[in-house]
Amino acid sequence: MSDKKAIHFGGGNIGRGFVAEFLHKSGYEVVFVDVMDSIIESLQKNKSYTVTEIGEDGDKTFTIDNYRAINSKHEEAKVIEEIATADTVTCAVGPNILKFIAPVIAKGINDRKKNTPLAVIACENAIGATDTLRGFIEKSLSDEAKKDIKSRARFANSAIDRIVPLQDPNAGLNVKIEKFYE
Repeated sequence: MSDKKAIHFGGGNIGRGFVAEFLHKSGYEVVFVDVMDSIIESLQKNKSYTVTEIGEDGDKTFTIDNYRAINSKHEEAKVIEEIATADTVTCAVGPNILKFIAPVIAKGINDRKKNTPLAVIACENAIGATDTLRGFIEKSLSDEAKKDIKSRARFANSAIDRIVPLQDPNAGLNVKIEKFYE
């Protein structure tokens, strides 16, 4: 069990194969949040999955474990509690979905139980995605949380680059990623 916890919205290939891999290597327990029943059920049933980094100098395989998964469609209260006690919230859901995940993130910030601010990072293919997410979150924050936002949450724009090539049809949770990233 890790003493650092990251909530990650999006259980797809980018979320599992890049963001969660990075968080896992950084020592975080990852809590996947998604609305796709099949992905959440598969993550809940399996204790680990593999990420295979492919490159000209051969393949490297990493095991991703120390994760949990919550279906936000059915268990929003659990997601809010996890955010209230997390260190980081990330997402890889697509820029058009940010407005849908923002209200639950805001509820977690409203209920913040840690003395340190929550780091919020949108790992999206869009310029200023975290600023966009922050705008949606702030619409749902309580007045108290808005006044106290700097002690509750910090927002960092990011630029991520990693290719997730076409996946094997029967790969399940396992993901192939290219070696180069930044």
